[in-house]
Amino acid sequence: LPPDDESGRRATVRGVLSQLGKSHGKPEELVEDARRTVARIQAMIREKGILPLPDPDQCEIIELPEFQRGFSAAYLNPAPALDANAKSLYAISPPPSDWPEARRTAFLDEYNQYMLQILTIREAYHGHYVQLDYSNRSPSLIRKVFASGVFAEGWAVYTEQMMLDQGYGHGDLALRLHQLKFYLRAVLNAILDHAMHCEGMTDEEAMALLTQRGFQTEGEAFGKVQRAKQSSCQLSTYFVGRTAFYRLRQSVQRRRGDAFDLGAYHEQVLNCGTLPVKYLPELVK
Repeated sequence: LPPDDESGRRATVRGVLSQLGKSHGKPEELVEDARRTVARIQAMIREKGILPLPDPDQCEIIELPEFQRGFSAAYLNPAPALDANAKSLYAISPPPSDWPEARRTAFLDEYNQYMLQILTIREAYHGHYVQLDYSNRSPSLIRKVFASGVFAEGWAVYTEQMMLDQGYGHGDLALRLHQLKFYLRAVLNAILDHAMHCEGMTDEEAMALLTQRGFQTEGEAFGKVQRAKQSSCQLSTYFVGRTAFYRLRQSVQRRRGDAFDLGAYHEQVLNCGTLPVKYLPELVK
């Protein structure tokens, strides 16, 4: 092992992640690999009573069209607010075919079998798909149409750690390591968003931050830098929203004590619709 200091510990983490990253399929198998994770995640949600899932399930897992790849690894295209019975599309992006082979391999190392599970929790069950399905049931047209990105992204990040805390993965340390790495992305997203738009951070400095401090592969970091330059403020919503949801959960759970019911709490939160998180403390008691 490297020396037990700050630099050595980072080297150790990077080495472990590098080995775990080799556990992945081929680019053409990425979508099917994601589909296989869904059944396990849904079963655990039902078994633990974490939240009633949408019935019928209207989420379809698809491969992202080639022309849309290279911006993000996955996203959810939800049923529109005024057509709540339409399909929601959980789109997975294999690496673009025109990327150099080394970058394509690095992308697959990043989205290995462990990270793919965390990604599916965030984007689908019970992250974005489930949350937005609940939101579309809201009787308020205003809440349906004018959705808060801080609520949506914050909820999705909140679900990642919560699911593992409740027993998903049966204590698999490799899965926990990747969950923590994914949360580190939320922190770095906020730093990157501010630093690139307000402090003149260069592409090279951003790449160094993401790969060295965030343990991201070159392929993932490259895509994030492009995304940061093409958008502003959105990358901060993950950290801001997640912080709001954890503070709310802690407050309600402490106040309720032994009477706290996690499934009922989650249902009450999502029944509010996708509204600005600053209103949650007065709505969720």
